[in-house]
Amino acid sequence: MDIVDFLDLKKNSGEERRRAHDLFPALWINDLFMKRVQEDAIWTTFDPLECKELSELYGEAFEKRYLELEQDDSILKERIKAKDLWKKVLTSYFETGSPFLCFKDNANRANPNDHYGVIRSSNLCTEIFQNTAPNHYKIKLKFEDGDYLLFEEEEPVKVDSGIEKPAKKVTALDSIGGQQIYIVEKEKIDGATAVCNLASVNLSRINTKEDIDRIVPVAVRALDNVIDLNFYPLEKVKRTNMRSRSIGLGVMGESQMLAEAGISWGSQEHFDKIDEVMEAVSYNAIKASSELAVEKGSYPEFEGSKWSRGILPMDHANAEVRNLVDRGGLFASTYDWDSLRETIKTQGMRNGYLMAIAPTSSISILTGTTQTIEPVYKRKWYEENLSGLIPVCAPNLNPDTWAYYTPAYDLDQTILVKAASIRQKWIDQGQSLNIFITLDKASGKYLNDIYMLAWRLGVKSTYYLRSQSPEANNDVEDRSMECVGCQ
Repeated sequence: MDIVDFLDLKKNSGEERRRAHDLFPALWINDLFMKRVQEDAIWTTFDPLECKELSELYGEAFEKRYLELEQDDSILKERIKAKDLWKKVLTSYFETGSPFLCFKDNANRANPNDHYGVIRSSNLCTEIFQNTAPNHYKIKLKFEDGDYLLFEEEEPVKVDSGIEKPAKKVTALDSIGGQQIYIVEKEKIDGATAVCNLASVNLSRINTKEDIDRIVPVAVRALDNVIDLNFYPLEKVKRTNMRSRSIGLGVMGESQMLAEAGISWGSQEHFDKIDEVMEAVSYNAIKASSELAVEKGSYPEFEGSKWSRGILPMDHANAEVRNLVDRGGLFASTYDWDSLRETIKTQGMRNGYLMAIAPTSSISILTGTTQTIEPVYKRKWYEENLSGLIPVCAPNLNPDTWAYYTPAYDLDQTILVKAASIRQKWIDQGQSLNIFITLDKASGKYLNDIYMLAWRLGVKSTYYLRSQSPEANNDVEDRSMECVGCQ
């Protein structure tokens, strides 16, 4: 769902809104809207049927076309203060936990396959960012001898009478090149559907350079094998996955890793540690995929991609993100990134998309570690998911680790956003980033600060806003609505 559709959703009844949230859980927001919120300017909404092209555009191209549409008096439009619409978004987020926010320009700016399409949607857990395209129909003009011509619906066609008209207006009464059209049909052309092939490195066990160097190439190879061995429900899903060979290697157990190392959540030591770990994961994932390309061939859409041009995920990080860590510079490690860039250009890449951090709400419990990249919900609690209620306590909880397991609701949530931006610069897709807030801390200004910061630091999405009343003795964390595949 795009920001231009959000007002119509708010006009509907509560039940209709809930249904819409189920169907369209994410709200896609672009830079232009966020700038107008900052400037307290007016936002214009259009009928999406009249302005279909906006969904295909981002960045300067979107802004140029959007400004043209604002000046076009023939286009139906409504106007509202951008801040008022932003307040409605944040209010809905706080009241229902959704729609999840995805920042369209952040996603597309860092899209490694921007040469081959547009990122216009994500999965339920908002960590998958891949090119997608809707199905559409072409006009098929068939002749009596069985030959046919295919045209896009709006493509101009000149018939023998000398008239030029859109293909969808051509009929069996027309002839082309001296041949009478026998029948006009529509032929469905499949679009592109993103696919999640996910795995997560357990940071509570794998967090040194030596271990990451050893484990990540194995994980990348295994995930690449899944693409060939998987069961696909639809042909277009398989064709999309075979063209991009997308995988999503993520991490889990970050909180356990920090607690056992005696590192406080949100400290400078924390930021430097995850920067170091995520760099190691990123380098090894990219290197492993490039080596697989030598062995098995590059993915079909490699030529023209950012990979082929030597542009890597961290090249999109802005100065504010880079300044959050203090490791002596962006490439102050022992990894030779310049050499890897040149290697990729020569060897290619086996996978068009490589890294994505999923919620892991179930598998983290099964493997005995903390969920994904999050601080713990509490030091001990009940986890509710599709399997039922599961009693949980933080792993290896003891007097030495107690102080380092800071509950999520006790933290300043801007720290979660800053940590996410540090991880984001090393991964080509996204991460499931929950925000936790209690009613006594909630305010419009606080929510605005959190999500404005996420947009400004290049984070691609935020998942649930998990609110909790300070009066409630709530020892249950509900994960039952999360994507089964990402748990």
